Amino acid sequence: MSSIIEKPHEDIHQLIATLKDQVQKNSGTDAVNATVRHIQTLLREDKYRHEFVKADGVQTIVTALTGSTNFQLQYQLIFALWCLTFNASIAQKAPSFGVIQVLGDILSESTKEKVIRIILATFANILNKIDDSEIKRQAALQMVQCKTLKTLELIESKKFDDPDLEDDVKFLTEELTLSVHDLSSYDEYYSEVRTGRLTWSPVHKSEKFWRENAARLNEKQFEVVKILIKLLENSKDPTILCVAAHDIGEYVRHYPRGKTVIEQYQGKTAVMRLLSAEDPNVRYHALLAVQKLMVHNWEYLGKQLDTDAQKDGVAAN
Repeated sequence: MSSIIEKPHEDIHQLIATLKDQVQKNSGTDAVNATVRHIQTLLREDKYRHEFVKADGVQTIVTALTGSTNFQLQYQLIFALWCLTFNASIAQKAPSFGVIQVLGDILSESTKEKVIRIILATFANILNKIDDSEIKRQAALQMVQCKTLKTLELIESKKFDDPDLEDDVKFLTEELTLSVHDLSSYDEYYSEVRTGRLTWSPVHKSEKFWRENAARLNEKQFEVVKILIKLLENSKDPTILCVAAHDIGEYVRHYPRGKTVIEQYQGKTAVMRLLSAEDPNVRYHALLAVQKLMVHNWEYLGKQLDTDAQKDGVAAN
């Protein structure tokens, strides 16, 4: 195994490409397990971590974890991610890599102490290594949205005989509880939208929320609006499509220039395409969103007709 670490720099790119390819092919349990062991060994060395990240290695691991894996392979893949989070600059990218979501899903379902331990250690590393307060907050919010606080409660009640595990549970509970206390309804909404994993959480159907926050969807060059439209265009999940269509409709209803913004980014086309979706709930919420877009149009048309009539009256005089 030491031969991997001793390879010259120019050979590392090819090695990483080969390892990634073998994981993606998933040609057999023993072969993949052996490949991931090589990756684990490689990532123990900080000098190779950035090369692995630049080669989209993290996405390869995340994709493998979302597929069908045996327990040992799952542990090894997570171990590789844990190794990466010892590098502060890589840990800062965890919220945008989808690492937290996939590990949060596994944590909520796993009964294997070995897997639980390595996920909590990875989460603790991420929060410890991130020095940017906003990115750290986003990471903590993603963990909260994955129901990690509830999972930590259950883990604590099982009393695992592992002092390191206990320390990580205590640290994460304190950090995530603090992030919840500082959480505004818009923070919660923004974090959820950025994950792309929309659910019917209470904030979506709150009239007060939309009345107070619709204009905030314009922040950061309409980032949230663009994400919602992208979800309408690319997602296959009926719930995500329903929630995204609903949110587009509420944005238009509560923000005066919402229709213009949605049309500018081809959102109206994306919503109307869903009127022929197979799922009846998706069709229903798409129809509601279209109605809100049209009502906005009718209001504008009514004002325009009044203006034209006034002009005609003045001209007649």
